[in-house]
Amino acid sequence: MWRNRKLRLGIVLAIAIVAAFVAWRTSQTTPRKPPCEPGRHEEKDASGKVIKVTRTTCFE
Repeated sequence: MWRNRKLRLGIVLAIAIVAAFVAWRTSQTTPRKPPCEPGRHEEKDASGKVIKVTRTTCFE
């Protein structure tokens, strides 16, 4: 009688540990790098004159 109760308790405990581990691993989100967007970006000064042009090229 005690052996069966201990066995069932062990099985339930093992399932609970596995479920907690899976829930912990799936809840973690890894920070992802934003997708690369090719294009051209212009920086302007206060008068509206373009002072810097930055071009972005994506290699994916």
